[in-house]
Amino acid sequence: MTHLHIGEMFVAGEGYVVSTVLGSCISVCLYSPEHRVGGVIHYALPTLPKNVDESSSEALRYGDYAIHLLVQQMVEMTGAKVESFRAKIVGGAASLGDSQNQAGPGNTKIAEAILSKLKIPVSGRDVGGSRGRKILFHTGTGRLQVAQLEKEKQVSAEVMRPLQRMLETNVAKPAAVAPEQPVAKVASRKRKVLVVDDSKTIRDLLTRILSASPDLEVVGTAENPLIAEKMIESLHPDVLTLDVHMPEMDGVTFLSKLLPRRPMPVVMITSLSMQDGDTVLRAMELGAVDYIQKPNLQELPALTPVIQEKVRDASYAKVRLTSKTQATRPVSSAAGYDAGMILAIGASTGGTEAIREVLTSLPADIPPTVIVQHIPPVFSTAFAKRLDTLCPFDVKEAEDGDLLRPGLVLIAPGGKQMALKPVAGGKMKVVVNEDAPMNRHRPSVDYLFLSVAAHIGSKAVGVILTGMGNDGAKGLLEMRRQGARTLGQDEASSVVYGMPKCAYEIGAVEQVYGLSDIPGGIMKNLKRKISA
Repeated sequence: MTHLHIGEMFVAGEGYVVSTVLGSCISVCLYSPEHRVGGVIHYALPTLPKNVDESSSEALRYGDYAIHLLVQQMVEMTGAKVESFRAKIVGGAASLGDSQNQAGPGNTKIAEAILSKLKIPVSGRDVGGSRGRKILFHTGTGRLQVAQLEKEKQVSAEVMRPLQRMLETNVAKPAAVAPEQPVAKVASRKRKVLVVDDSKTIRDLLTRILSASPDLEVVGTAENPLIAEKMIESLHPDVLTLDVHMPEMDGVTFLSKLLPRRPMPVVMITSLSMQDGDTVLRAMELGAVDYIQKPNLQELPALTPVIQEKVRDASYAKVRLTSKTQATRPVSSAAGYDAGMILAIGASTGGTEAIREVLTSLPADIPPTVIVQHIPPVFSTAFAKRLDTLCPFDVKEAEDGDLLRPGLVLIAPGGKQMALKPVAGGKMKVVVNEDAPMNRHRPSVDYLFLSVAAHIGSKAVGVILTGMGNDGAKGLLEMRRQGARTLGQDEASSVVYGMPKCAYEIGAVEQVYGLSDIPGGIMKNLKRKISA
C-alpha cells in the first residue's frame, strides 16, 4: 500500500492501493478504463501563489497546478486522450478540527472547474461536510473506498499542527501520517534505475522509455558490467536493467558475481530467442526478479507501459538468492487422494522460481496439474522443458486438446489462454485458444481458475503464488465458493506480494503458507476426504 502526504502524486497500473487522509484537502483520482491505469493527487489549497515557483516541491500542494500535472502524467503513461479518463473527487471538508479555515470549498471548486474544462467526466464525488476522510484508491480498477473519520478524530494533532502552519503562511508543508494508520512506509522519491547494455541504441531507448515514467529516474547507463559495478557503488540504484548478451562478460555471469555480494533487484533484457529463454531462466534461478523484451522503435507504443511497469515493480521486489547447497525436500507420496482431484497453480513476477521450488518438492504420483505463469511465448516452452528435466513427473507446454492425467503437469503457453473442458468418459482436457486478455494477461490465472471452479468444483486444490497485480484472485474465490481448498503464498517468501495479497484480502485464500511449506500444504489438502 502506498500512502500519499500533502503535495504528493502517484500514477500506476494494477497492483497498487493508494491511501491518504483528507481534511479540507482534496484528492483527485483519475482512471483510464482502457489501460487500467490510475493516478491520485493530494493538494491543500486551490491556487498556486505567484511567489511559489512551479519547479519547486511546493507547487504540487496547490490544486490548479497539481491537477494539470496529474493529467499530464496520466497521458504520458497511457497515451490515451484526456477525455477518456474518469475522475473522482474526495475531501474538501469545510473546516479542520477547531479551525475556522474554509479552504475546503475552494479546493472543491477548483477541481470541478479544471476537470470540466478538460472534459473529464466526474463519476464520483464525496466532498464537503465537516468531517475528514480516509480513502483507498485502487489504481488498476479505479475503485475508490471512502471512510469518514469521527469528528473528534478526523485529523490527529500530529497532522493538524503542520496543516495549520501551512494555512497560516499560505505555503504548504508536508503532513505527517496519522499514527493510527496501518500503512507501509513508502519513499516519495523516484526509483533510481541503472541501465546496462552494450548497445548505445538500446541504452538510449531504455533511458527514453523509463524517464517518461513519473516515478522512475535513470541515474546512469553502462556499456559493460565492469563499468556498471563501479556505478552501482557510487549511484546506489534501486533496480538494474541488465542485457543478457554482452561481449566482455554476459549478463548471467555478471549476475552470479553481483548478487551474492550486493543483493538488488535486476530485470534481464533479452531478444526472446529460444536460447535466451534458457539463459534468462538461469538468471531467474540466480535471483533476477523479471525479464523484458528488448524494444525497437516500432514496438515502443505497446512495450513502453509494460517496461515501465516491470522495472517499477522490480524496484520494490525482494531478492531471493538460491543457495548452491540448497536441496529440495520431497514431500510424501500423494497416494490416497480422491480420484478426480486436480491441482491448479497461478503465478507472475518471481513465479518461475517459486513454481520450480514447489514442483521439485512434490512426489511423482501427483494428480493432474495445470499452471498459468505470466510468461512470453518462447519462454513458456523453455520453462516447461526445464521443469520436465527437474521433476519426477512429466511437464509439458499445453496444447489444445491435451488430456489431464495423473503424473502430468501442463503449463499454459505464453500469449494464449488455457481452460479446462469435460470430455467423454468423465475425463478432462485443456482448451488452448487466443481469447482476449483477462486482467491484461494472456495467459490469465483467472481464466484458468474460473474454468476449474466450473468443472472441478470441490475436487480441486488452488494455489496462488508470488506476482504483481490481482490476476487469479476472483477465480480463486470462485474455486473456494465451489468447495475447493485454496492456498496462498505468504508475504515474507513472495518476491512481490501482490496477487496472493489481493486474493487473501477478498477472502479467496483459505490457508497461507511460506513457499517452502506449500508442497506439504498441497499434499495435505489433496488427501482430504471429498464427499460425493
